[in-house]
Amino acid sequence: MKMRKVPVWALKPGMKVARPIYDSRGALLLNSGVEIKKEYVHNLQIIGVPAVYIVDNIIPDVEIEDIILDDTRQKAKRLINDIAREARRQPGKKSVPRLILENKGIKNVLKEIIDQLLTNQNLIVNLADIRTADSYTFAHSVNVAVMAILTGISLQVPRSRLPCIGIGALMHDLGKIRISTNILNKRGKLTHAEFEEIKKHPRIGYEMFKTQRGCMDVASALMIYQHHERMNGSGYPEKLKGEEIHIFARVCAVVDVYDALVADRPYRAALQPHVAFQILESSGEEFDIEVLRSFFQHIAAYPIGTFVGLSNGFIGIVTYNKAGFPLRPLVRVLCNKEEFEPLKPFELNLIEKINVVVEKVYRADELPESISQGTGVFS
Repeated sequence: MKMRKVPVWALKPGMKVARPIYDSRGALLLNSGVEIKKEYVHNLQIIGVPAVYIVDNIIPDVEIEDIILDDTRQKAKRLINDIAREARRQPGKKSVPRLILENKGIKNVLKEIIDQLLTNQNLIVNLADIRTADSYTFAHSVNVAVMAILTGISLQVPRSRLPCIGIGALMHDLGKIRISTNILNKRGKLTHAEFEEIKKHPRIGYEMFKTQRGCMDVASALMIYQHHERMNGSGYPEKLKGEEIHIFARVCAVVDVYDALVADRPYRAALQPHVAFQILESSGEEFDIEVLRSFFQHIAAYPIGTFVGLSNGFIGIVTYNKAGFPLRPLVRVLCNKEEFEPLKPFELNLIEKINVVVEKVYRADELPESISQGTGVFS
């Protein structure tokens, strides 16, 4: 599907949905092909949908695909939702129902994810998962699982161990089931007491998870317990350092932070991928360097459909990203930066043009309509 991500506030009647939108329970809100109406925009804003992928007029010849099938992603979200709902029905218990690891649905969906990732020839994340305000936890868990497995593949973790990464990543925030939603969804800054409460979730999740006798993998459990530990000892709950932290937990730590940064949260808007890159790169000694390097190889700093300003004076739109070169996309030049004067579009491969770099990322409303919406000479 040829598509481009557009913030809900920038949607205009007549645009067509390119990628289905679901609510927190997995129910379909708007299917692909549906034409946007004014009332749809209003309803999406109320529900808390931050953006929509629309059929693109600017780069209609460019395919953009998720690294896993949408059906697989939705299936995983529903399973996580079911586990959380079942656990909340037993608030007095420290354990969770034995459906976590014994549930064939979880094993099957992880097999689907792993198989799809292993057969993809250009593993690079160009698509952001669109989440409603109340579906963050489930979508985040699935995203972390997919990207943690992807990083594991990059680190050459054996195929037989990838499900352990998947289980630990899917369940890394399990303990938040026992944390007040008023704290989890607070819009303002957390108080010291509230943050101390949040910091309990790795231990709570670990205690809940380890009740799965006979089918619990120690590495998965350690991912849950240690995903907030940091290489320099600044994390929690044990202030572990370096090799004291399990390698799978070090993977989860990186992916968890990245996915949280690029998602809309109650207290701030989503950051653009290149900004999240910069934050992780400048994190000093908090994260495993080798894990960071492996992770970055497969995440597009400038996803397909991103408007970018180049150091050679041109503005264009990203049309392709190659795994291993996250900061060097293929750009279709559309105009110059001085007067936004339209040009006959041409491709510029930044992998080959090493003297040209991306200097700026543009929002749609910062560009003339003829460029940002594909009207005029680009239609």
